[in-house]
Amino acid sequence: MNQTSLAPYLNIHGLEKSYPAGSGYQTVLRGVSLQVYRGERLALLGQSGSGKSTLLNLIAGIDTPDSGGITVDGVSIGLLTEKDRTLFRRRHIGFIYQSFNLIQTLTALENVQLPLQLNGADRRQAAEQSARMLDRVGLGARGDAFADQLSGGEQQRVAIARAMVHRPALVLADEHTGNLDAETGASMMGLFNEIAEETSQTVVMVTHSSAVAATANRVALITDGRIAESDLNVSDALAW
Repeated sequence: MNQTSLAPYLNIHGLEKSYPAGSGYQTVLRGVSLQVYRGERLALLGQSGSGKSTLLNLIAGIDTPDSGGITVDGVSIGLLTEKDRTLFRRRHIGFIYQSFNLIQTLTALENVQLPLQLNGADRRQAAEQSARMLDRVGLGARGDAFADQLSGGEQQRVAIARAMVHRPALVLADEHTGNLDAETGASMMGLFNEIAEETSQTVVMVTHSSAVAATANRVALITDGRIAESDLNVSDALAW
């Protein structure tokens, strides 16, 4: 299908973001514009401090830009109230963090259930759906384990299951293999991409890893808060 004939699922235009720093401000994003199409997996490649994580937080509505705009499936995130941004994020976005962000006082199964419960799902149905997702990521027998009883790879599997259990249309992943060894990270990426393909999810993953970027349909390069290139293959991105 020719993407140029379609409206982008995620449309970012003229995004600017600065934060207070000392007596002045530090500019993190400088006029970022980027389009991502439905069902596409985009890798945002860049060094630490280039603005990747800030961009993800803005897409998710966790933070707000100084100027510019973001639309997700035609919804302008900047026009929503804080409460409505939270509700939109719960229903339509899955977020996978580098540090996993599991709730330590909940079991693996309870962590996975959380998005469903926040969206008002029936408790029994939420438990059954979450158990199936844990099975899907190979942790069906670990549902009763707490986070500190799980290995790093197991925690990441739980984080993936939690981000995808409510079948969000958009998945954001922030250095989601950064705390894993190469072998475990490769296994996680295979699983992550398999689930995303099965459910036609749109994915934006930020990384500094060429191995992670290689699993994407397209690579965008961010440097010093700007999109340097937005339509690269991995070999071109690494040579940039």
